Amino acid sequence: MSNIIYQFIILGYARTAYPADHDRIDNIVSPDERRRKYTDRQILKILILLQISDISYRSSATFLTNHEEYLRMIGLKEMPSFQTLSRRARKFDLHAINRGIVFLHSMKECAAVDSFMIHTCKYSTAMRRKYWGNYKDPESGWSKTTKGWTYGRKCHMSLDIDSLLIMDWIITKGNIHDSRISHEMVDSVRNFSYILGDSAYDTSDIYDYVFENTHSLPIIDTNKRRGIVPERLSVNRRIGIDLRREYSSLYSLRWEIERTFSILEEIMNAENIWYVRNRSYDTAMGLKAIAYNLMIV
Repeated sequence: MSNIIYQFIILGYARTAYPADHDRIDNIVSPDERRRKYTDRQILKILILLQISDISYRSSATFLTNHEEYLRMIGLKEMPSFQTLSRRARKFDLHAINRGIVFLHSMKECAAVDSFMIHTCKYSTAMRRKYWGNYKDPESGWSKTTKGWTYGRKCHMSLDIDSLLIMDWIITKGNIHDSRISHEMVDSVRNFSYILGDSAYDTSDIYDYVFENTHSLPIIDTNKRRGIVPERLSVNRRIGIDLRREYSSLYSLRWEIERTFSILEEIMNAENIWYVRNRSYDTAMGLKAIAYNLMIV
């Protein structure tokens, strides 16, 4: 990646081009309450840089030693240890930091919600552990996807279709159905005009929640496998099915969240995050989401 992109990620924006936005980006992470060798802002900038460069914590010292210009831009003379990076990363409220980014750039017109699987081990390992019944990760599980049966954790995510910004994310066990986490996902985009979802969200409970707690219109694909008997449909689900027909062209924009998942999986390596002790999957996914959003804006 070019030096221009690295500077963009580290600094947020070019100070000469966007002075006001640069100050607001810096204010997303509040100043440290106590004096530290490495400030929260410096640590966060390093973590985002490592995500963009696809560098592990253990390899960070070697990487930044070979690229001293990045250390100078961050304002450091030496590189923190990988233990420091790992410990400090888990203490960040990455959801709050991400809200500060999307607040500046989100269009709040059309949003989409969906999920994808994060593989926590190789498929062969998962099958072997399934045979012996000795899974290591208590929060991983089996889920049937369009790619077949998959083992791991599930990342539920909401996306601003217009700006392509990730609004929020939630990590759950792999076998948790999307409908069970739908209320939290709807809350993350409650101020949008339209909320797009696939057939997994086609339930009366979700329609009720959207209509009663937001001002959004739910454009959700109809799950025909559940059967559509007009006289047996709830009022809100009947309205939702009618909205799906009326806004069929708008629903096609839901493809943007699938495209975002492909970017996260193939470029940001979010598809395979192996389980190790003390790993925070919320932190791992949060850093990738923030790095993605900074590249988008």
